[in-house]
Amino acid sequence: MKKVLTVAFVLLTVTLFAQEKIYTPTLVAPADSATTQKVNALLDWNPVSGAVYYEIQLDTNNGFSNPALLTSSYSAIGTSMLLFGQYYHWRVRAIDAAGDSSSWSSSRAFETIYRPTLSKPLDSARNVHVLSTMTINTMSGVSTYEWQFDSVNTFSSAWFKTDTFMSGKTFNTIRNLYGDQYFWRVRGMHDNDTSEWSLTYTFWTLDSVDLIDPDTGTVDFHPIDSLEFNSILGTTKYQLAFDTDTMFTAPFYQMADSSAIYITVSPNDTLAKVFADTLPYGTKFFWKVRLINPNDTSKWSNVFDLTTVGKVTMNTPADAAIDIPVTSSFDWDGIRGTDFYILEYDTVATFASATKVNVTGTSYTPASLLESQTDYYWRVRAANSTDTTSTWDEYSFTTYYGLSVEENSQIEWEIYPNPAYDYVNIILEGSSSASVEIINILGDVVLSRNSLRNGDNVITLSDLTPGMYMVRLYVDGDMSTTRLIKK
Repeated sequence: MKKVLTVAFVLLTVTLFAQEKIYTPTLVAPADSATTQKVNALLDWNPVSGAVYYEIQLDTNNGFSNPALLTSSYSAIGTSMLLFGQYYHWRVRAIDAAGDSSSWSSSRAFETIYRPTLSKPLDSARNVHVLSTMTINTMSGVSTYEWQFDSVNTFSSAWFKTDTFMSGKTFNTIRNLYGDQYFWRVRGMHDNDTSEWSLTYTFWTLDSVDLIDPDTGTVDFHPIDSLEFNSILGTTKYQLAFDTDTMFTAPFYQMADSSAIYITVSPNDTLAKVFADTLPYGTKFFWKVRLINPNDTSKWSNVFDLTTVGKVTMNTPADAAIDIPVTSSFDWDGIRGTDFYILEYDTVATFASATKVNVTGTSYTPASLLESQTDYYWRVRAANSTDTTSTWDEYSFTTYYGLSVEENSQIEWEIYPNPAYDYVNIILEGSSSASVEIINILGDVVLSRNSLRNGDNVITLSDLTPGMYMVRLYVDGDMSTTRLIKK
């Protein structure tokens, strides 16, 4: 019995002395045989209880014959400037406060990324702008990128361009040619290594644009309305051609640079808007556009047609209207691109003795009241620096009987102030019997006074609403009228 106990004690002692004082770490990431890892890969393992720091070996061969020895107080460590496209092997052991170390962990291997990947434009993309933004997928741990750009895939033509950029993931090309094919590639660099070139991508630039607005067949287009079409980024000038025939045998051109163009960029489209340069009135035009940059000129766009507005739309007095107040104004719709309007009105249909005025707005009130109970005829034309509308409507109307001006030179009188507020003075000379009526624009007598005397007569207006009135004076059987404005 004693011998058995002794053997058991010896076995227990041997077992205790053979056990490690600190456990071996377990690796977490990168996974074993992982590929396309960053050149500043993070090495991660599970923490070990009692460890005060860790030793890490990193080598390009699995025998760790010439490893880089790293230390970390944490259960992870970041690397930097690893070689591109290189297999690395790594392992970790833990060190406690007494300086005792665990066994090395099992080793793992990973491969670093060996070249950048391109993002946009997609390979074989079509309809790319001539000022192109190239986008790559960034590589962590890379300090500089070098790009190459050319019109041939050997990167050896006269169009070849190359440059570097330090940060970000985009670069812009120069203004390329319209409708041409291009190739591009990128590689990454840091202080220790340079990656392989990325795959070479190719794309084709836009060669022309589509017209959008006004839609073909549009009528009543105003001379300076806007024309809208797709744009191509990298364009510095836009040339618009107009002609009255589809073959453009005798076109006239409008050139617009970037200061005259309104560009709207959206994820799906790039639109340009330019205002027409005062097209003639009442003409059908065919139009197209092409784009220009310092290196090239695009093809012409598709062709649209439009017809400019040919005459002014007249509003009031309406045609054949009756009972029109003699204080009425003439009103019409404006035409954008018009410098002024030529208004004519007359009491005869031939306009033989018409009153003719140039009006910059779209309304005109005659300086003198119209005659009452009279037929009038009126018409309006639009004019600008290059053209005048050649067609027009002719409207007629009849004035109301109640508010006309019938001057009688035999009556000597004066009315002031005019416009007036609360009162008005009527001065008579040499009359023996006089009376006055004030009439609104509907022909209603709203105020009257009899027995006016020679000299100054004060008429109170406080009960009248502001507006236009007619003052009718009766003197010794004669009548005279004038207009009064009540403020």
